Amino acid sequence: MNHFKLILTKAIASLILLYVILGFGYEVTFANVLLITLVLGAISYIVGDLFILLRTNNTIATISDFFLSFIVIYAMLSFIMPGGAVFQASLIAAIGVTVFELFFHLFVQRDHEDEEQGAVTERRKQNYQLQTEVSDELRPEHERKEQHSQHRKTRNEIADELNPDDFDERNGRPINGPRLNDDITDELNPDDFDERK
Repeated sequence: MNHFKLILTKAIASLILLYVILGFGYEVTFANVLLITLVLGAISYIVGDLFILLRTNNTIATISDFFLSFIVIYAMLSFIMPGGAVFQASLIAAIGVTVFELFFHLFVQRDHEDEEQGAVTERRKQNYQLQTEVSDELRPEHERKEQHSQHRKTRNEIADELNPDDFDERNGRPINGPRLNDDITDELNPDDFDERK
């Protein structure tokens, strides 16, 4: 969310709106309208736009902005122009600010949704990068088959070099014949191996 752009838009629009209503209608000086705009803008942006609007909806945020605007403008005008038409000026100014806030909230919501969509897209990109990284580390199926084929070929070559007549050509395993280690095995435990002799 680009807060600077939103605050600047709100400040300029509120200043123009409040100066038209309070400056021309009730002869409030530009400096006082600027002060009211800054205080009202800061409070309503934090409370109304960032806190209430992003947690509820536009209707609730607009209603809360009306009451907030009325209270802030009434409190500040009561010090600026005591004994004047403070209630009437505050009510008209609060209605004007509320109409502006109704449209400004749509702008804030759109900006917030764009930011959320960008964050989701960024998370998806990161997830895809992790998946790509993991998949690059795995060996493809054809490499495993080639490696298995190479092992079988090497085993058959070794078996043929030892004694080609003693090994099966298809699987490279020894052909059943006399066992070479019978004497060593019989010496270890002769009672268990009597049957083989």
